[in-house]
Amino acid sequence: MDKRNNHQWQRYLPKLTELFWISLSILFYEIVFAIYYRNLPSGYVPLFSIAFGLFFGALAMVPPHPRARIILQGVFTGVVGFIYIAQVVYHRIFGTLFIVNSLQGADDAMYFADVLFISIFKSLPIIALFFVPMVVFFIVARKYIRRSKHTAVSVVAAICTAIIITVFTTGLVVFDNSGAVSPRRLYLSEFSDELASRRFGLLQTMTLDLRFNVLKIQFTIEEEVVLDDIVVEESFASPSTEINPSETVNASSTASEPLETTIPTETEPEPIVYEPNILNITFPADETDTTLADMNAYFSAKEPSMQNEYSGLFEGKNLILITAEGFSKYVIDPELTPTLYMMANEGFVFNNFYTPVWGVSTSDGEYVATTGLIPKSGVWSYSYISDNEMPFAFGNQFAAKGYISKAYHNHTYTYYNRHKSYPTMGYDYKGIGNGVDVKKTWPESDLEMIQVTGPEFIGNQPFHVYFMTVSGHLRYSFSGNFIAAQNKALVEQLDKSSAVKAYYACQMELDFAMAELIRQLDNAGQLENTVIAISSDHYPYGLEEEQYNELAGHDLEKTFEMYENSFILWSASMPSPIVVDTYCSSLDIAPTLSNLFGLPYDSRLYAGTDILSDSEKYVVFKDRSFINGSFMYDAGAKKVIKLVDEDLTEDHLKEAIEHVNDMFKYSSKIIEKDYYGYILTEDWRNQQT
Repeated sequence: MDKRNNHQWQRYLPKLTELFWISLSILFYEIVFAIYYRNLPSGYVPLFSIAFGLFFGALAMVPPHPRARIILQGVFTGVVGFIYIAQVVYHRIFGTLFIVNSLQGADDAMYFADVLFISIFKSLPIIALFFVPMVVFFIVARKYIRRSKHTAVSVVAAICTAIIITVFTTGLVVFDNSGAVSPRRLYLSEFSDELASRRFGLLQTMTLDLRFNVLKIQFTIEEEVVLDDIVVEESFASPSTEINPSETVNASSTASEPLETTIPTETEPEPIVYEPNILNITFPADETDTTLADMNAYFSAKEPSMQNEYSGLFEGKNLILITAEGFSKYVIDPELTPTLYMMANEGFVFNNFYTPVWGVSTSDGEYVATTGLIPKSGVWSYSYISDNEMPFAFGNQFAAKGYISKAYHNHTYTYYNRHKSYPTMGYDYKGIGNGVDVKKTWPESDLEMIQVTGPEFIGNQPFHVYFMTVSGHLRYSFSGNFIAAQNKALVEQLDKSSAVKAYYACQMELDFAMAELIRQLDNAGQLENTVIAISSDHYPYGLEEEQYNELAGHDLEKTFEMYENSFILWSASMPSPIVVDTYCSSLDIAPTLSNLFGLPYDSRLYAGTDILSDSEKYVVFKDRSFINGSFMYDAGAKKVIKLVDEDLTEDHLKEAIEHVNDMFKYSSKIIEKDYYGYILTEDWRNQQT
């Protein structure tokens, strides 16, 4: 009996190997990728892996000659493995997955050649695992495939089986509305590479990227949030600060609540009634386009934020807005970066500020800070809006008030298509190649950029200037980074690793640039009349995890704490610092500055919120985790961390999750439909002046 069973097994093993080899290889790749991504693959991953593998396996079975079939099996195994390896290396460099739209940046890849080789070297252990299927194939599997015999019917049967499994799995997904962001939503209506890779695996995520962002096939669905089992933890730790300012805005209010109880006077002053930050916009109720009609209903019903005691505080002043490459709050130091330290501690002090990482690295980081919108996943959002109207962009807002409106970047001016997006934002833009004349190094000097551009805008006419810096760019090494090598002597005394020293050296160049900027403003008599705002595009993911922990001085929690940062908002005219304990992020910068400068804007049309208003704020992350002041929601771990000693109901949690989903949904729809251009009327245009 045993011999008969063994004979049957030997008879079918070659066919089974040929049919399922690629499926098993893909499943292995997915498991390894999930380990790298620190994620447990869901039940959909094996099903999609089998379907993909059967399809490729069937194609490899077409040639009649065994050698040709072996070659095809090997090629498919190797090519698919290379896709996973490429994604791992790309993720190590940029902290996100590669999407189809990233191909438009292929011409600029030369700037990262050394970073690429270093990243490959550091990824060798995980890369070695991806070679396991190829090794097993050449040692074992190909021998069985050589002995496999089949007919055309077998090929057709394999393809049909792949189709059946795909249809079956798709059906399961389409009817699965579980979780804060359901598989159904991800598959049909809202692409998210972060969430899709967790739910469906890498290969299926890449096919969804093609469907959503190349073929433009997506569907509109309506569904309620169905929560899985949620773990609730309690943490009532108070925010900490190193300074004792005279004024504080607490985590749930406007700035009107004092730190201490004061003795009431005989006559209490009348409370100030603040107006909402809205414009006179008519949202058409008779719109026939279903998407626009839905957007009109949503924005018309959305609660606006209110003006507050800080509204117009900086009205009439100049604004210099800076996105600092790879900046982290942990380099703010009284000895190493004294100018940044002064600015960070003598202006607005945001104790709970976050800089989430988005899909397109730096470009998405500056997009969020300058538009107050969440980037559309799968596209280069800043490039996407190049043909749209962006009336709330600071360049357009200040230009309408008669300001000089300029933007500068000390790297190639076409990088990330900035030569297309910045003019849309209202800027007269210059970079290297069209007006910014600095030494061509890698990276280039922020200090030199300020030295050569300052005289172009600092004068008697009001100005708004936007800078995108580059000196803080990875890789953080004294051998492959000009700025780090240039400032090496200034950090050699630090008791830090070489990479962390190099990172400090890079960010010191930003400090030198800010000192030079302040000097020029002071000499021109414009220092008191100018506001400088600095935020990062992303945390320095060019540092390894242990290196960033070293920089921070402790092990960082990875869902939230990793993205804590600093938003420097400073003016020499401020008599004392103002500490803000509100949870906030780069998404809130645009509406906050609009309110402070008294610009005409409609708070309903932002995803972000004026930090100084009494509206509820949401710090949102790419995987739909969020913080709202009352609790933190960890989407990956399905965990809630309470921040206040209050009951949290399921309805409250659902409402918060739905609110975050809407933030993502309508941010994407705004740029997809050029909504600002659609809703913009002549009356509204007149309000901008």
